[in-house]
Amino acid sequence: MHYIGKYMRQSIFKRHVHKARYAFYVYVAFCVLCCFCNAADVVYISTSTVESAQKDSVGLACEFYGLNIERLSVEEGSISSQLSATLKKSNSRAIVINSKALSNIDVSEAIFSLHRNRVDKIPLLLIIGVTSDIDPKLLSNFSKGAVTGCRSNKNIQFNGFYKVSDLKVLAKQLSGLETPLYTQKVDYLILDKSRDVQTIVEVGNSNKEAGFPIFVKFMLTGQEVFCQTPIQFPESSAESVLYSNRHRFLEIAPLMMFLRYAFGERCWNSPGYYANLTIDDPWLTEPYGHLSYRGLLEQMDKANFHTTIAFIPWNYDRSETDVVSLFKEHPDRLSLCVHGNNHDHYEFYKYETNTADPWPAKPLNVQETNIKQAIARLEEFKKLTGLSYDRVMVFPHLIAPAKTLGLLKKYNFLATSNAGNVPLGSEKPTDPLFYLRPITLDFENFLSFNRHSVAERSKADIAIDLFLDNPVLLFEHHNFFAGSIDAFNEMAEVVHSLEPSVEWHSLAYIARHLYLQRARYDGNYDVRAFCKSVELENRSKRALTYFVRKEESFSLLIRQVTVDGQPYSYEKSNNNIRLTVTIPPGGSRLIDIEYENDLDLTSVDISKNDPRVNRLRKLSDFRDMTLSTNMLGRAFTRVYYETGLFKLGLKRLATICFAMAVAVCLAGWYLLRRIKKHRLQKVQIDE
Repeated sequence: MHYIGKYMRQSIFKRHVHKARYAFYVYVAFCVLCCFCNAADVVYISTSTVESAQKDSVGLACEFYGLNIERLSVEEGSISSQLSATLKKSNSRAIVINSKALSNIDVSEAIFSLHRNRVDKIPLLLIIGVTSDIDPKLLSNFSKGAVTGCRSNKNIQFNGFYKVSDLKVLAKQLSGLETPLYTQKVDYLILDKSRDVQTIVEVGNSNKEAGFPIFVKFMLTGQEVFCQTPIQFPESSAESVLYSNRHRFLEIAPLMMFLRYAFGERCWNSPGYYANLTIDDPWLTEPYGHLSYRGLLEQMDKANFHTTIAFIPWNYDRSETDVVSLFKEHPDRLSLCVHGNNHDHYEFYKYETNTADPWPAKPLNVQETNIKQAIARLEEFKKLTGLSYDRVMVFPHLIAPAKTLGLLKKYNFLATSNAGNVPLGSEKPTDPLFYLRPITLDFENFLSFNRHSVAERSKADIAIDLFLDNPVLLFEHHNFFAGSIDAFNEMAEVVHSLEPSVEWHSLAYIARHLYLQRARYDGNYDVRAFCKSVELENRSKRALTYFVRKEESFSLLIRQVTVDGQPYSYEKSNNNIRLTVTIPPGGSRLIDIEYENDLDLTSVDISKNDPRVNRLRKLSDFRDMTLSTNMLGRAFTRVYYETGLFKLGLKRLATICFAMAVAVCLAGWYLLRRIKKHRLQKVQIDE
């Protein structure tokens, strides 16, 4: 805009009126284009009496996909022609109507006439919130007889199933999904079987009787129309899909499917599908407990997956050459990331504690020392072995407090990956979007992944993650392979069956490629970056310009921003870093943000001079490499961790074990004494 105005002024000054006129036309076209681009993507029509939960669901889905929404309230007596005019002026690709507004709308006049007045793509239409109390005639008239009514079924309570059709173009990774459904009742649609109505989602009871359709699609005068009933969960279940329960994604799954189908790449989407298996604790020795690196490599080739070893920096100087060679020869299958420093139990615990806490306090300065030492040790490991490592932190036990995440950012870590991404001592966010993605920048503006153990994830969970463009991040320990080294193959096959194009990579690769992009009206892309390092890939056949935005708190001084290693200009805007990058077809660009810090590796002591830590690491090796080889040892280990005995510390645990041993000896001595006394009395009686 600035340059157009400047060109106009220069042209007038030089008396080039025709050039000024041309610039004016460009200016007007630009303004029209801006207005056009800022128009609503989704028009939501409801009444003032609609429950806020339904309104929130539509708003949540639109915000998740980065879509603009315009809300229209239609009350009794509204003029349909005015509503029709409003819709015609918008550039919406989707119209969502709450069923309560149907009685106030002349459908044929206000909605279906749109296809005669639009030169671009005809908007899709979704009717939500259809319940059994709606007038059947209203549904029948609206759908031209395709949907003849809605009924209620209360026999599914706590004992049903939720099934998605095989319509992959709409359901994507949810296609064919069948999962348990725990609900109070179900309102389902009555369909005219003589009409071509596609059932997209149906529910049923455990007897596997014919399902009841709750989300359907049909055609009316060349327009695709969708109709959905809500899932009503038990009143005792207080949490909504808007707050924390991922399984309740099923509440808004039809709405999410509809929007993604309507907008495609105009929605925020990931450039690819990514997955990773992380195994915590092992050092590079063959085998490590139940983990055989050679055996696992064979299974990775067979089932096509990648494994990251969460490597404890304390082990930096005792790697076996043969295992190191495996990592060097197969970087596509094996990688390393950072697992604490000494793995001193919960070594990144609270900064201050009280008597009720099971672990000693770990002040922030102590944690910073540990982070520096971890980096220094792994840099020495890199010199000794020639192996690189991902600067991604997996905290031992659980995630650290929030300020520790700020230290990771300070020392240029890419991310942290843990079972839970809400830092220790922090409140759970109330933003519903937080629970739809396993990644967040909410804490210290640092990328935090939420990962899950293999046993925790069902096929439905994986399907939901892939549908939402989330990475599949799984973790286990060496004892996961106690039964067989191919224990993970089944899960890998599940992931591939849901999304054949999924890419298995290291955590660093996933962090760099874990950005969201969406197509702009001009054919280029907006990008939302999460990691300090972002690798953009242009997989199209033409040059593209990427408008990159990364949320930034600016609490740390930025040393420099580079693109492919060269300094690059950027701008600060509303707590964001913004830059524009053009990439040729098939090309890529690596953007990196480097933060200022005081790390001097030459001044960091990497020696193992703490006797307590050394004993702990040797005991851990004994646990994993000796005790785990027999049933009794595995049983002891399981009891040790499941009962929380490991939280007592070595001294208290030794004291308890000694006391228990004394108690057992005294009990045995007392029992033997009673037996001898009983036998003596019996002999005396016999005599």
